[in-house]
Amino acid sequence: MDELRWRRYRRVIDDLVEDSLRGQGQLGPRRARAGLWNALATAEFVPEQHAINALLARLSPEEREVIAGMLFDRFTAGVHQALVALHAHEIEPFDDGYEGTPYHDFVGRLDDWPWPDELVPRRR
Repeated sequence: MDELRWRRYRRVIDDLVEDSLRGQGQLGPRRARAGLWNALATAEFVPEQHAINALLARLSPEEREVIAGMLFDRFTAGVHQALVALHAHEIEPFDDGYEGTPYHDFVGRLDDWPWPDELVPRRR
Protein backbone atom coordinates (compact mmCIF):
# COMPACT_ATOMS: atom_id res chain seq x y z
CA MET A 1 0.00 0.00 0.00
CA ASP A 2 2.83 2.40 0.79
CA GLU A 3 4.24 2.06 -2.71
CA LEU A 4 0.86 2.87 -4.27
CA ARG A 5 0.51 5.91 -2.01
CA TRP A 6 3.91 7.28 -3.00
CA ARG A 7 3.36 6.63 -6.70
CA ARG A 8 0.12 8.61 -6.47
CA TYR A 9 1.86 11.34 -4.46
CA ARG A 10 4.62 11.73 -7.05
CA ARG A 11 2.09 11.73 -9.90
CA VAL A 12 0.03 14.49 -8.28
CA ILE A 13 3.07 16.65 -7.52
CA ASP A 14 4.39 16.16 -11.06
CA ASP A 15 0.95 16.98 -12.53
CA LEU A 16 0.90 20.22 -10.53
CA VAL A 17 4.38 21.08 -11.79
CA GLU A 18 3.40 20.25 -15.38
CA ASP A 19 0.28 22.41 -15.09
CA SER A 20 2.36 25.26 -13.67
CA LEU A 21 5.07 25.11 -16.34
CA ARG A 22 3.09 24.13 -19.43
CA GLY A 23 -0.62 24.16 -18.60
CA GLN A 24 -3.05 26.45 -16.82
CA GLY A 25 -0.20 28.20 -15.01
CA GLN A 26 0.99 29.60 -18.33
CA LEU A 27 -2.36 30.93 -19.54
CA GLY A 28 -2.08 34.30 -17.78
CA PRO A 29 1.62 34.76 -18.58
CA ARG A 30 0.98 33.94 -22.27
CA ARG A 31 -1.82 36.49 -22.44
CA ALA A 32 0.29 39.13 -20.69
CA ARG A 33 3.22 38.58 -23.07
CA ALA A 34 0.86 38.82 -26.06
CA GLY A 35 -0.52 42.11 -24.74
CA LEU A 36 -4.11 40.90 -25.04
CA TRP A 37 -6.04 39.34 -22.18
CA ASN A 38 -9.36 38.67 -23.91
CA ALA A 39 -9.95 39.50 -27.58
CA LEU A 40 -13.74 39.44 -27.06
CA ALA A 41 -13.78 41.90 -24.15
CA THR A 42 -15.32 45.33 -24.69
CA ALA A 43 -16.25 48.20 -22.39
CA GLU A 44 -19.75 46.68 -22.21
CA PHE A 45 -18.88 42.96 -22.21
CA VAL A 46 -16.54 41.89 -19.38
CA PRO A 47 -15.33 45.46 -18.81
CA GLU A 48 -12.76 44.36 -16.22
CA GLN A 49 -11.00 42.28 -18.89
CA HIS A 50 -11.31 45.13 -21.39
CA ALA A 51 -9.46 47.29 -18.84
CA ILE A 52 -6.73 44.64 -18.62
CA ASN A 53 -6.49 44.68 -22.44
CA ALA A 54 -6.05 48.46 -22.38
CA LEU A 55 -3.39 48.25 -19.66
CA LEU A 56 -1.41 45.53 -21.43
CA ALA A 57 -1.57 47.44 -24.71
CA ARG A 58 0.14 50.42 -23.06
CA LEU A 59 3.03 48.35 -21.69
CA SER A 60 6.32 47.60 -23.36
CA PRO A 61 7.30 43.97 -24.00
CA GLU A 62 9.68 44.19 -21.05
CA GLU A 63 6.92 45.45 -18.76
CA ARG A 64 4.55 42.75 -19.99
CA GLU A 65 7.24 40.17 -19.16
CA VAL A 66 7.28 41.48 -15.58
CA ILE A 67 3.51 41.01 -15.41
CA ALA A 68 3.86 37.50 -16.91
CA GLY A 69 6.38 36.59 -14.22
CA MET A 70 4.11 37.95 -11.51
CA LEU A 71 1.17 35.92 -12.82
CA PHE A 72 3.27 32.75 -12.90
CA ASP A 73 4.47 33.40 -9.35
CA ARG A 74 0.89 33.90 -8.14
CA PHE A 75 -0.25 30.66 -9.79
CA THR A 76 2.52 28.63 -8.19
CA ALA A 77 1.95 30.39 -4.86
CA GLY A 78 -1.66 29.19 -4.99
CA VAL A 79 -0.57 25.61 -5.65
CA HIS A 80 1.99 25.91 -2.85
CA GLN A 81 -0.62 27.21 -0.41
CA ALA A 82 -3.04 24.42 -1.31
CA LEU A 83 -0.30 21.88 -0.54
CA VAL A 84 0.42 23.67 2.75
CA ALA A 85 -3.26 23.30 3.72
CA LEU A 86 -3.44 19.64 2.66
CA HIS A 87 -0.31 18.93 4.70
CA ALA A 88 -1.50 20.89 7.74
CA HIS A 89 -4.78 18.96 7.77
CA GLU A 90 -2.92 15.67 7.30
CA ILE A 91 -4.80 14.76 4.12
CA GLU A 92 -3.24 11.63 2.62
CA PRO A 93 -0.98 11.33 0.76
CA PHE A 94 0.02 14.95 1.49
CA ASP A 95 0.62 14.37 5.19
CA ASP A 96 4.29 13.57 4.47
CA GLY A 97 6.90 14.23 1.79
CA TYR A 98 10.38 13.44 0.56
CA GLU A 99 12.02 16.82 1.17
CA GLY A 100 10.10 17.48 4.36
CA THR A 101 6.66 18.41 3.03
CA PRO A 102 4.66 18.26 -0.21
CA TYR A 103 5.15 21.97 -0.82
CA HIS A 104 8.92 21.54 -0.56
CA ASP A 105 8.69 18.70 -3.07
CA PHE A 106 6.57 20.87 -5.38
CA VAL A 107 9.08 23.74 -5.30
CA GLY A 108 11.95 21.32 -5.86
CA ARG A 109 10.26 19.68 -8.82
CA LEU A 110 9.52 23.15 -10.29
CA ASP A 111 13.30 23.59 -10.31
CA ASP A 112 13.69 20.16 -11.97
CA TRP A 113 15.04 18.37 -8.91
CA PRO A 114 14.87 14.60 -9.42
CA TRP A 115 12.82 12.32 -7.23
CA PRO A 116 14.90 10.13 -4.92
CA ASP A 117 15.76 6.69 -6.29
CA GLU A 118 13.80 4.88 -3.59
CA LEU A 119 10.07 5.06 -4.14
CA VAL A 120 9.07 4.99 -0.45
CA PRO A 121 10.89 7.64 1.63
CA ARG A 122 12.73 6.60 4.74
CA ARG A 123 10.89 7.45 7.93
CA ARG A 124 12.38 10.32 9.86
